[in-house]
Amino acid sequence: MAAVKLEQYLASILDSTKSDTNEVKIKPKNINFDLFRVFLENRNTGVHRYQTTASTILYEARGSVKARINDQNFLLKAGNIVFLQRKSNYEILQQGENDILVKLEFNRNFKMLDFLGNYSVMDSREKKVFKAITDAYNQKRLLFLNSTALSISANALKKVIDEYLNQDLYTRQVILAELNLLLIAAVRNQDLATAPVTNHQFVQTDLENYIDAHFTDITLNDTAKHFGFNPNYFSSLVKQKTGKSFVEHVDERRMQEARNLLARPDISVKEIIARVGYSGKSFFYKKFSEYYHETPVQMRAELFRQANINLK
Repeated sequence: MAAVKLEQYLASILDSTKSDTNEVKIKPKNINFDLFRVFLENRNTGVHRYQTTASTILYEARGSVKARINDQNFLLKAGNIVFLQRKSNYEILQQGENDILVKLEFNRNFKMLDFLGNYSVMDSREKKVFKAITDAYNQKRLLFLNSTALSISANALKKVIDEYLNQDLYTRQVILAELNLLLIAAVRNQDLATAPVTNHQFVQTDLENYIDAHFTDITLNDTAKHFGFNPNYFSSLVKQKTGKSFVEHVDERRMQEARNLLARPDISVKEIIARVGYSGKSFFYKKFSEYYHETPVQMRAELFRQANINLK
């Protein structure tokens, strides 16, 4: 079943349900399947409160919902995945009429982090990552994946749900392989966060101060790490809170510095390019012209004229 068709099928179940229960159970094709059960969050009003009875996965298939999980606030967007330990508390606080939140509730004997594969065959670096994930999962009682609807992790989980619904040969083995791929892809793409990003406080002035101190060699990953965010989420957060992308903020600071340096006759344009953090003349000229609508040479001439500097 294609991803779009799967979402349409899940939406049709919610649209046709007349029950006022907080969750709607989806039965597998094979009634003897016992690895997990699948539920959809009903769209009835009110706060939905739960305590997990086993390892559980929450997956936002479409839309976004506000949730509180283990006393931490989340905004789950399409493609986001949350792994929960047994006896975790969560509340679905707000959802829209088109949202689709899926819950996979595993049997009590299943260990969620077995998805990462055989520990004994991992190399030293992989074991280090595995330990960090395990420690975070045990401490926070959750793992948050800031994946998108088109990510490998989200597509793997869609295949898991599809296998649950259709129950073909080797369904259990395919599901375990897809869950393994889901976590590995999340680690590789840096989608895996140990705690919800909404717990961190974003202050624009702090970002501006950090850029001011590091604009010559700044990177998104380093900046996100400094503020305690997942890089993908941090990039979206900066855009959402300030109306400008992270790159635009960095370019703005570099352009301001370039203008200041152009007013100094003792520094060449070539040196200015290096000082503000650009690696090539053509790229710098392109950015400069986009920002100031004139070339660095034209601006320098005008700055010199204003300051009565004559180099002839």
